[in-house]
Amino acid sequence: MKISLFRFKCLLLAASLLIFAQTAVAADTAPSVNWTGPYVGLHLGYGWGNGDTNISSPQADFANLAPTTLSPNPNGVVGGLQAGYNYQLGCFVFGLEADFSGSGMSGDKVLSPILDNVGNYYPGTTLSSGQQIKWFGTLRPRVGYTLTPSTLVYATGGLAYGEVSYSASTDYRPILGSAYPASSSSTKVGWAVGGGIEYAVSNCWSVNAQYLHIALGDQTALAGGLPPTGYQVAYQWETTADIFSVGVNYKF
Repeated sequence: MKISLFRFKCLLLAASLLIFAQTAVAADTAPSVNWTGPYVGLHLGYGWGNGDTNISSPQADFANLAPTTLSPNPNGVVGGLQAGYNYQLGCFVFGLEADFSGSGMSGDKVLSPILDNVGNYYPGTTLSSGQQIKWFGTLRPRVGYTLTPSTLVYATGGLAYGEVSYSASTDYRPILGSAYPASSSSTKVGWAVGGGIEYAVSNCWSVNAQYLHIALGDQTALAGGLPPTGYQVAYQWETTADIFSVGVNYKF
């Protein structure tokens, strides 16, 4: 299923950018434009995240809990604002862009019953994990090339940041009478890389399609009592996302 979804995302991105590029080049009837100057705009898109959660216990005898990975991959609609500045030098365009997006990306995963590391199942027990990317932003240099005076393709990469909420639980109540939940919410800092294509409808207005891969690092938590009398469960969440968006910009 993961392979199919990944192929679908790649095909969707490739097809969208190809159609966008062909349409822009074939219909390049806009007046000659100069990309130099500040701009502001809006964007709307969709994001697919990777929220792999690694679950393990520091104590080898804790119900023989086998290390397990759940994938509550968050996905959802994203949208927001962007602003930047471009400087054109011949066919090349250099710029800096900042954006901010609200995010509806969230996901949950539940595994029941729990399997231990010797192959036994514990009826009624449950592992669960969730992740929600509430908002994110980036600050990225851009380097582009004008295929035609009105058609710009570019690569971009730089700083990414965002607020992410995490939750997980190891529920052993049917056999041990206890559960081991953990949750946190924090602002994470990481990196973003991607590219896109932009078409100038006029000297002031342009439309674009863009792909970004965003990585916001890991988050860890430890649930349970203190050894040696208390049991503990360790959680480690990963946070990355692939974002495809379309937008419109106004250049001053």
